[in-house]
Amino acid sequence: MSIKTNRRADKKISDHSRFVCVGGASLRRAGRSALLLALSLVLAVLPVAEVSASKVTDLQNQKAQTQSQLTQAQNEADVLEEEIQDVSNAIDETNEQIVQIMAGIEILEGEIAELDQQIEKTQAEYDAAKAEEDRQYEAMKRRIKYIYEKGDADYVQIILQSTSFSDILNKTQYANQLAEYDQNMIVRYQEVQKKVAEKQAQLEDEKAEREENRLGLEEEQNALEVELNILREQYEDIDERIAVAQQQAAIFAQQLIEQTNALAAAIEEEARIAAEKRRQEEEARRKAEEEARRKAEQEAQSASGTSTASSQTSTTSASTAQTKVYASPSGKTGQDVVNYACQFVGNPYVYGGNSLTNGTDCSGFTSLVYKAFGYSLARTDVGQRSNGIAVASLEEALPGDIICYPGHVAIYCGNGTIVHASTARTGIKYSNVNYRQYICIRRIIY
Repeated sequence: MSIKTNRRADKKISDHSRFVCVGGASLRRAGRSALLLALSLVLAVLPVAEVSASKVTDLQNQKAQTQSQLTQAQNEADVLEEEIQDVSNAIDETNEQIVQIMAGIEILEGEIAELDQQIEKTQAEYDAAKAEEDRQYEAMKRRIKYIYEKGDADYVQIILQSTSFSDILNKTQYANQLAEYDQNMIVRYQEVQKKVAEKQAQLEDEKAEREENRLGLEEEQNALEVELNILREQYEDIDERIAVAQQQAAIFAQQLIEQTNALAAAIEEEARIAAEKRRQEEEARRKAEEEARRKAEQEAQSASGTSTASSQTSTTSASTAQTKVYASPSGKTGQDVVNYACQFVGNPYVYGGNSLTNGTDCSGFTSLVYKAFGYSLARTDVGQRSNGIAVASLEEALPGDIICYPGHVAIYCGNGTIVHASTARTGIKYSNVNYRQYICIRRIIY
């Protein structure tokens, strides 16, 4: 910066030397003396300007670093928010599974209790059938024992006591029927016992199956509760990390505000110093010209005895830097957004930057463009995937929609074209919407 200032001072010295046209060598010597004085004043000012410029550069570097740290902390907080949401969903799903398992265990316990009642009832039926069999068997044994003990006398007695041959047959048939009845009753009670035993065995098998199912569900419940505890620990850990990231972001945000204020003050001070420097240069030039004119007049009067008026004409050419003029945002449609965004094509890409003219990144570009229309978008590409409403497919996309790619976002212009802050090498530019696979499409104005 000091070299450029010296060159400008040298040019001014050369210009000033051409302004003095009267008085010959004496006039030129007087002009050089005065201009050397002005040059010394200019050089005296230069160190202050260098210090101020260095301070502004340092503050700009600090601000850029803080902005990068803030963006990193915000991105980390966003990523952790997604992680904690996934863990929260997993906790809800695990809780739901545990509730379902507990309900299943309760149902199985009810079925087991009912089976116990049925088994108890069946056991009572079995015991009753067995007791009746034993009773019938004991009665039959007594009758058989009686017949064997009496021998044929009973049959003789039956014949003698009979009044007729038919009566004999009837009594003999009755005795045989009685024996057959005893045998049938025993068989029948045995069959009842068999059926009851089979039913009881079936109930025991069903009970064993239910108990095995219950044990399986209890093991599954225990495993899920262990998993639930792990998920809760993960949730607490991520929650703490989110708090740390948010605290860091708050610190960086405050630092950024302070650095922005300091930078503004430094720029203002630099402008004041530059204005003072220009004032001093102009004052030195004016004094030098006045001194040169005075000495030239004195020398001219001494040499010729006449006073010669000197006229000076200075032509100063100022080059006005051509600055691009940007149109203000107007309208309320997606096409209006596209028209506004496209005028920044060619401007630089700066990671974490927040200026459409001096530089910004992909999510900064989309958020700043929509901010001009009164819409507040997330500052990260991940966050913008949730802004607005979803658009089902590229065929349904309209100008102004946000095209979300992995780690990148762009504004759809229509006709398969996007405008976006691409890279540090290419800056803000146009691209084909299918230059890479997109994740989703969001509509902000709907």
